[in-house]
Amino acid sequence: MIFGFLFGRYSSRNDEDREKGKRRRNDSCASDRDAILELERRMTQEGIHFARQVTGGSPPRSPTFRGNGRLRDGDNVSVSSYSSDGDLGTVYGLGGYSQSSRVLLCMVGLPARGKSYITKMLMRYLTWSGFPVKSFNAGNLRRQGGMAGASAKFFSSSQEATKRREAIADACMTEAIEWLRMHKSVCVAVFDATNTTKRRRQRIIDRCRQVTGITPVFVESICDNKEILERNYALKLANDDYRNMDPQKARADFLQRVKEYETRYQTVSDQEDAGEICYVKLFNVGQKVEMHHCSGYLMSQIGFFLSNIHISPRCIWLTRHAESEDQLSGILGSHRGELTKNGRNYCRELSAFLRKCRREMEEAGQVETSGDILVLMGTAPVHYSTLQSMMIKGSSPSLSSDMNGEMTPGGAVHCKGFQAMSTSLLNELDGGVCNGLSYAEIQNDYPDLWAARDRDKLNFRYPNGESYKDVIGRLRPIIIELERQRRSILVISHLAVQRCLYAYFTGTPMEEIPFLEMDMHTVAELRPGAFDCEVRQVKLWETSPECPTPLK
Repeated sequence: MIFGFLFGRYSSRNDEDREKGKRRRNDSCASDRDAILELERRMTQEGIHFARQVTGGSPPRSPTFRGNGRLRDGDNVSVSSYSSDGDLGTVYGLGGYSQSSRVLLCMVGLPARGKSYITKMLMRYLTWSGFPVKSFNAGNLRRQGGMAGASAKFFSSSQEATKRREAIADACMTEAIEWLRMHKSVCVAVFDATNTTKRRRQRIIDRCRQVTGITPVFVESICDNKEILERNYALKLANDDYRNMDPQKARADFLQRVKEYETRYQTVSDQEDAGEICYVKLFNVGQKVEMHHCSGYLMSQIGFFLSNIHISPRCIWLTRHAESEDQLSGILGSHRGELTKNGRNYCRELSAFLRKCRREMEEAGQVETSGDILVLMGTAPVHYSTLQSMMIKGSSPSLSSDMNGEMTPGGAVHCKGFQAMSTSLLNELDGGVCNGLSYAEIQNDYPDLWAARDRDKLNFRYPNGESYKDVIGRLRPIIIELERQRRSILVISHLAVQRCLYAYFTGTPMEEIPFLEMDMHTVAELRPGAFDCEVRQVKLWETSPECPTPLK
């Protein structure tokens, strides 16, 4: 439910102050546009590859302020805020398009084909997107029932073994369906089991038909890549089934378990359930994807996400833009591109850090990740200035013309080895009518607005601006790009965007996102893995003492 908070008239400033603020903002916007055009011209002359992404059919623009950035005398402001327990249909305006989308996502495939890995990635994406999600793993249920360490005989085709496995699978499926029944709107239960026979899959379909509004979707993972299989075998041999067992005996037992499943394995086909079966087939974790009867918003999102994932090792570096003069003034949004001395020093340290990481990747034989580093950033002048300061030679104000990619005595990285792209999707949370004001001005002039934000930072939306949930919604294409890319990526953006991206990879609950600490002049190095994300915080330079603590 969306609540509207109607605030009364705010105390006005005198006419002279308003006109002064208006002239300051208009001058700032004009200088911002000129700075961007001049920077792009110079980068093009120096041969630096730079692409500007256009989204939503409209050309990207430099950040501007709404009107003169202030409320006029007599203005009433309606501040929209989502309820904290609202479902995704309400949060993202999907309405009835999602209300009956309760999905039972059933994994299909032989052991060690990455089913649990795919489950983890899907759950992370759907949870971050706002969908209620829960996983139900048949193997975990078996181990919790005292059958940890079951030998390959448990997975044989004998009548007794089959009966015991079916009982566990049915119990796990029942838990998943009961969880779905408790939800009245869009949600996803993941049934993580092998489900390798047509008989088992039809049983699941028939069971779902007994409950109104539950759609079974099968996700089959097929893998014949030996490198991926060996990696998966190693992960499997580390679970509770083989704890304290001789490694060679454990491997032999596990491979025998796989053979038992192979004798009765039936891949999902279009003909199942009279041709109405819904499925996604994933080959070698993203190499190829097939979909059948996957219509509707939620199922389309699942299929789209799965078609972009991979397991190649790479680094994702998250960093806030370099310290700017706007920040020292405490201005909301800090759009202008004038960096402080500390900000420029940080950019040079960041360049050296990335060059060092790239060399280490090359030495480790990580061919794909050791190529050009992709730099993704917003379209604010401060983002452009951060990139420009990374590319300059020493303390010179102009871009380096040395295109051979070698380090200079100044320690800055030249354009070789980088590909930069900008998109407005990575711009800061829009402060609406408060853009360009200092935090002190907002707190003093608009106390009701300030109090509403302080009560619920996740759901609070600035008048004519955005909330954190709005930012999460617009960042979904960025998440897909970060998952799709096999090379390493540097993301330069403002604080709110950094928090949202960091929360996705680390699995941070949504309600904690506005309170994540993302220090200035610090790089968050993320290394996504099979079941978690390795995180390292690297402080590269200090900030100015007068730089205020961020409130966004």
